Amino acid sequence: MSIVYTMIEKTDSQHNVRAFLWHAVFLSLAVTFTEVNTVIPALILQIGGNSFHVGIVSVIMIGIPLISKMLFTSFLSGKQVKRPYMLIGINARILALLLIAVTLYHYRSFSFGALLVMIYLELLLFTLSGAFAGLPYIHIAGSSIDLPMRRTFFTTKGLIASIGMFVSLIIAQGILRVTEYPVSYVLLFALAAGCLLIASLGFWAIREVPVAQPVSFGYIESLRMIPSILRENRTLRNYIWYSNIMSLGMALIPFFIAYAQDRFYLDAAVLSNILLIQIAGMISASFFWPKIVAAGGFKRILHIRTILSALLPVIAVVIGLTGSLYVYLPVFFLIGWSVSARTVSEDAVLVELSDDTTRVLYSGIVGTLNISIIIFPLIIGTLIELIGFIPVFATVSGISIIAFPLVHRMICPVDTRVS
Repeated sequence: MSIVYTMIEKTDSQHNVRAFLWHAVFLSLAVTFTEVNTVIPALILQIGGNSFHVGIVSVIMIGIPLISKMLFTSFLSGKQVKRPYMLIGINARILALLLIAVTLYHYRSFSFGALLVMIYLELLLFTLSGAFAGLPYIHIAGSSIDLPMRRTFFTTKGLIASIGMFVSLIIAQGILRVTEYPVSYVLLFALAAGCLLIASLGFWAIREVPVAQPVSFGYIESLRMIPSILRENRTLRNYIWYSNIMSLGMALIPFFIAYAQDRFYLDAAVLSNILLIQIAGMISASFFWPKIVAAGGFKRILHIRTILSALLPVIAVVIGLTGSLYVYLPVFFLIGWSVSARTVSEDAVLVELSDDTTRVLYSGIVGTLNISIIIFPLIIGTLIELIGFIPVFATVSGISIIAFPLVHRMICPVDTRVS
């Protein structure tokens, strides 16, 4: 009888992997159309906003989802099945994208202030619904896919995401080249909504394993639980510290372009090539991750990400002082490796560090306590204006090294020889 149950569980895992990968394919196509570091800030500037208005977008897209995660965690904690809430989240995201497209299509009907507020509210719906859907996503990926297939799933998903971003980048560049505002952005957001709609079909197909005895807790109670959980779970505590330190390296990425602009001349063609080079780095890295995970688990990817975070600022500074723009461009290929390492490992490590009863709670805790990603871009930008690129880049490199022993202290499945 146990053999029969094992065969059923394996079949369900294979089915769920296919369903999740279906979602990953079309999600990756949608990502570039709504890219938070380029497309959305460019949209705000296009409708008449300035750097302050772009800063508000950063708060909406990055800060608010982190703050809201614990509230969503308390709501989802007592639910035996979480797929319906994941579907609610992704459908709300589709609605938000369609609303933005419709609003931009009728932009002449609104004053600048009214148009800006409407875009902000629609982006708020988009980002909150993404945070809401993300919690059950991590839970179901952990509970409904067995461990060996889970490792393959996360590395394959990373490869698909990189290729999808490359394809959608080509499409987006074509749209922006042949159309003008607002038609270009209407098309981008409408296409993103269509891709997400098709992606959501994968969620409908998932066979979720219900939680036998879900543990329910309120919002205040969940906040009170955090100190004791972190005291008892050294691995989770170290991972949160690691995530905050690595957020410093992620926050530095846009400033590699700013440093290149300071040292060399960057025109629109070069900037476009930089993004292509970065995505090429992501795609190439994705072919190596399966072998690396097989040898040392996702923990090995965390080590590689730490090394890249420490070395990249130093390499950039040295080339900036002694080399040319063409010698500097490969830096963005390595940045692609760093971004890919984060994409592949972020959810996977969290899944491995939790079980079916704690996965949503741990996701909420990590999201809530990873506050550095909100403040580091502002700090880095201010410090660069005050003391320059080189001291800031050197400091980030030095701080990144601190994350290496944190990874070593984490107890992951590879350390307990779980296969």
